[in-house]
Amino acid sequence: PTRSDLIRGVLTAAAAAGSFRAGAAVAVINQPRLPPLTGPFKEVGVRYSRTGSARVKTFYPAALPDSSPRLEEAPYCTDGRATSDGMAGLVGFRQLGLSFLLAHLANAHSGCWLGAPPVHPERPLPLLVYSHGFGGNMDMGSYLMRQLASHGVVVAAVEHTDGTASFTRLADGSDLAFAPTKLSRAAQIRRRAEELLAAAVPGALGEGLPISSDGAGTFLGGHSYGGPAALLASSLAAGSPVRVSGLLLHDPALGMNGGIGAAAGGGRGGGVPTLSYVSD
Repeated sequence: PTRSDLIRGVLTAAAAAGSFRAGAAVAVINQPRLPPLTGPFKEVGVRYSRTGSARVKTFYPAALPDSSPRLEEAPYCTDGRATSDGMAGLVGFRQLGLSFLLAHLANAHSGCWLGAPPVHPERPLPLLVYSHGFGGNMDMGSYLMRQLASHGVVVAAVEHTDGTASFTRLADGSDLAFAPTKLSRAAQIRRRAEELLAAAVPGALGEGLPISSDGAGTFLGGHSYGGPAALLASSLAAGSPVRVSGLLLHDPALGMNGGIGAAAGGGRGGGVPTLSYVSD
């Protein structure tokens, strides 16, 4: 090929790449779309805490009096591009130089108010302590958690430090990207279960939330890999201050139990009330 042919080829490839990137940018305008709340509580607050080694993002029904100062919207991705790039790496986009395909999530609307004052109902609300899936994080289920909060459930989404989060920031300030071989499967499940229980201990999430002070009405849940983690946590709860009222499992990956029987069967001989649902 001649020099002009090479230049033409380079320009054609550059134009194609530019068109692809521009098309991708247009395709994600106003995405993801913020779903309307369906519960009786029309405002949802978010607060962050750390229980033990893990970060926790807590969603709760909020009360916004007219006289309150303007509140800041909580981020959809807690750490911005660091979070979205972590998710991009999980599906191979970052390795191909395509992290920008998920970059819009870094600035997506969460529909939740950071540090908003919580409601104060006559009775304490139930608490759901939730474990993300393999490669997930505390942000991925934000719209689901927001909906649950609108129906009067306080949800504490735990971001695990076992290496299976797409990205997390550790207590010492260092970042931990997806590292699924950091621990053995059994050690991962145990770490996850312990972090769930740490967040479920009465008072662990801080003061002011409309939940029981003695741990009544506490539920454990999880998506995919979070399912066996919740099951094992319900078994370990017998020797802790946590009172497990039930389990909520979403597409539980029971085969990923690390050879731990309780991670497939749960506590009290399987006698904990459990709702398990599988999505299509």
